[in-house]
Amino acid sequence: MKTATTLTPALVSDSTAQLASATTPCNTMVLQPKGCLGGIAVLDFQINLEQALERATLRVVVDLQQVNDVAPEGIAALARGLELAAILGKSIVFHAMDLASSKDLRAEWRSSREICFGPWGDLFDREFDQFFAGEMLRSLPC
Repeated sequence: MKTATTLTPALVSDSTAQLASATTPCNTMVLQPKGCLGGIAVLDFQINLEQALERATLRVVVDLQQVNDVAPEGIAALARGLELAAILGKSIVFHAMDLASSKDLRAEWRSSREICFGPWGDLFDREFDQFFAGEMLRSLPC
């Protein structure tokens, strides 16, 4: 039986680990920070995240299972990872993120998106959508 995705060996990252230079491309890179994602550890993590996003051909998984606290600067680093993944056309997945960090990351992402693109909203009001739907139905052949 053929599997849809084959995971490559995980790359483990903590506050002192560096990514080894890869000789073959990997579909998926896995980062597993430990302890507190804040302070000086965030700088190392961000460098590792950026390198993983550049090296992975499809996605990066950030496994936060062994992280006991995500400081505001850690949330900002995760949001920058989301931005870089979007620019590179790759995906980033956060595994085992606690609810508070997830809410903080969503808020940071919305804020960043508004700074870059302005406020997001509906392009058309409800009445226009209803009018358009009615016109589409009228134009269908019987």
